Amino acid sequence: MTTLCVTGANARYFITTLAFLEGLTGRFPLERVRVCDFGLTDGQRDYLRAASLLLDRPKILPADAHPYLCKGHLSDYCAGEAWDSLLWLDADMMVGALDLAVAERLADDLRRSGRALATTDTVDRMTFGGMMDELHSGGHYVTPAERLLRDRGIDPDSPYLMSALMLWVSRGLLAEWAVTCRGVPQHALWEQNVLNALVLPDPACVEVLDARLWQVYDAPLADVTMPDPQNRHGFVLDGHPAMVVHATSRKGHHLDADLSLNFGEHVLKGYLRTFANPALQQQHLRHLAAAVTRNRAALAEIGVLQPR
Repeated sequence: MTTLCVTGANARYFITTLAFLEGLTGRFPLERVRVCDFGLTDGQRDYLRAASLLLDRPKILPADAHPYLCKGHLSDYCAGEAWDSLLWLDADMMVGALDLAVAERLADDLRRSGRALATTDTVDRMTFGGMMDELHSGGHYVTPAERLLRDRGIDPDSPYLMSALMLWVSRGLLAEWAVTCRGVPQHALWEQNVLNALVLPDPACVEVLDARLWQVYDAPLADVTMPDPQNRHGFVLDGHPAMVVHATSRKGHHLDADLSLNFGEHVLKGYLRTFANPALQQQHLRHLAAAVTRNRAALAEIGVLQPR
């Protein structure tokens, strides 16, 4: 069985992606890891291509395609790749207990049960209708998603599913996701809402994973600990190992940081999406520092590292 681990990034998220890739070391073989080009610079593309990590933007997508639309076209990005199971992880994550063996066991379970994919619910058990209400109250445009909800006969009380961590074993449904995204106007949480609209009418096609175990984000991030300082993947919540931690929140549990870090005669400047939890933030920065130190010459060549 061939498992492919994929993320995506635009130019702004490149530094965050460096930390993400470093965090995969020892968990997934890097020859089975890929990064989708969601709007990288030429230099960033060259760096990832040289490492055999880059998946080029499909021709069906315009040059200015929103990252949400790009993500919904995961099937097109991976069209030339051999895979039996496809694991998507957002680039602002750190991998904990999740590794290749865990992903492959889950993929086997999906096939045995006839399911197409596994993904998580929300940490607060949000319903589809509740999510639309919350986005409305925040001033976000979600009319296309509400239209999908009605047209597909989806119960507003259905659990709202996330697209941050997904394990796919069905190429057919993955391709349908892309086609459906192209037919829906851009709106808040575009590709995630479309994913819900595809799978909620047939709940048996999806394995819903507990976000507090599989994808810790938002308020629970504050309670994640790292009891073993020597274990860089040892994230614990409620006494259980967390599969991944995700630097995203509505309540101030992540940071959008503008970095300026010295590396010898060079300085790293740019954006990092990271964690407010000090233990997680320190580990995230250790990942980044290791990646930059090991690849200093290549990163200086493309201008990510600049002379001091």
